Amino acid sequence: MTDLRDPATSHAPASELAVSATDEWAALVGAAVLGTDRRPAPDPLPGWDTWAHAGDPAVALLDRAAAVVVARRAGACPEPPPAIVVPPAPVDGRPPCPAPCAVWLGRLLGGEHDLLLPEWFALLEHAGVQLPWASLPALLLRGRRNPAFDATVRRLAGGRASWLAEVVPELGVKVAGPATIPASSPLFAPPPRPPDSGAVVTSILNVFYDRLATWAAAPEMRLAAASIDPVWLPSLVAELSRIGFDPVVERTRSEVLRFAEFRHEMLREFAQIPAADTAEASSDPSVPPSTSSSPGDPA
Repeated sequence: MTDLRDPATSHAPASELAVSATDEWAALVGAAVLGTDRRPAPDPLPGWDTWAHAGDPAVALLDRAAAVVVARRAGACPEPPPAIVVPPAPVDGRPPCPAPCAVWLGRLLGGEHDLLLPEWFALLEHAGVQLPWASLPALLLRGRRNPAFDATVRRLAGGRASWLAEVVPELGVKVAGPATIPASSPLFAPPPRPPDSGAVVTSILNVFYDRLATWAAAPEMRLAAASIDPVWLPSLVAELSRIGFDPVVERTRSEVLRFAEFRHEMLREFAQIPAADTAEASSDPSVPPSTSSSPGDPA
């Protein structure tokens, strides 16, 4: 095989090849249109004869055409990028969201116990930290299906939600959020706290003891576990773990246990955010005001 990089086999400098590529291509196109039987390809120009050694004229023509295409593409200069000026994102003076808390949000957005999404946002707002900006596109896309969720995301994102919608129109989200939330839109708020969380925990356990916790009752029991005061979560987890295997309630028990453990660990991560972050954020005028009350601290 001929080594095209060998100076001994090069018959023309690169500058001459660049000039002759157009003429070589025009000659090859004419022969290809009429056919090599009716119009044989002309002799190659200097520098292109390396690819004209095939015995079959049609194969030789294709070899020469491939060489010209590669040379033309390799020598083409890229067009200058379009002059698009992207405005900088609005400054957010709040502390960044801790990475473990952002991980919990990713799990919630992935469908894992997403009933706790409202509480995650309430915890974030109470802590006075930023949204995880890497998740903002997914949050805005999810908000297209739920105006109440979209309003919460935009309130906590500040001006960055409108900024992202404007600079990345491919997202397909509106620059401005909904002016009003339709009455038919589902609410986006943590479930109301019961007056006596201890009594709710006792009721949950009694349903299992009485073997009434079928899978059909799982949604209602998850909602009850999401509403109780966080200080009762360790007791609920401990008691559910002590219940022996029962084929009637085991699936529901495992689901409610995982849900309670998930909520408890999520609350513990937010509880580890330094208190100074909240004080610093509340004194920054660029931080959106918090309208939610404290969701409670885990034991």
